[in-house]
Amino acid sequence: MSKSKPPRSYQELEHYLPYLVNRLANLGQAAQNRMLQANDINLVSLRTLSILEIEDGLTINEIAERTFSEQSSTSRAIEAMVSQDLVERRTPDHDQRRREVRLTPRGRAQLHDSWPSMEKYFEKVSAGTTPEDRETCRAVLVQMLENLARFER
Repeated sequence: MSKSKPPRSYQELEHYLPYLVNRLANLGQAAQNRMLQANDINLVSLRTLSILEIEDGLTINEIAERTFSEQSSTSRAIEAMVSQDLVERRTPDHDQRRREVRLTPRGRAQLHDSWPSMEKYFEKVSAGTTPEDRETCRAVLVQMLENLARFER
C-alpha cells in the first residue's frame, strides 16, 4: 500500500497499522464492557476506580484526563458511581474550591471483584502470543503514545 494513497482493498486496509490499532481498541472496549456486565460495572467506571485506587482524591477533570474520557462523560459516570456508593465527593480542608472524588470501600471492593475480568479479557485477546511479543507490543505502543504527546504539544 502506498503511503500517499488510501487503501484500495480490504486486504490493504487490514495491513494498515493505524486501522488495526483503532479496530482493536473499539472491539476491545465493547468486549470488555460485555465481560464487565457480569460484575454490574462498565469500562469507564472500572477505569475511574482503577485511577482512584492509584491516586485517590482527584477532580472530575483530572479523572477525565487520566481515563482518556470526555469531561461530560466522566461527570455522568461519577454521578452514577456516587449513587451506587462506589465513590464520594468531598471538599478538602486545605482548598474549599476543590471538589475531589474519592473511592469508597464499596468502590474498592468492586474494583478488586471486577479486575479478574480484565485479566481474562487480556488472556483471550493475547492468546497465541509470547511474553516477548507482548513486551515488544507494549514498548511500541508506549513509544507511539510518547510521539503522539509530543505531536499534540
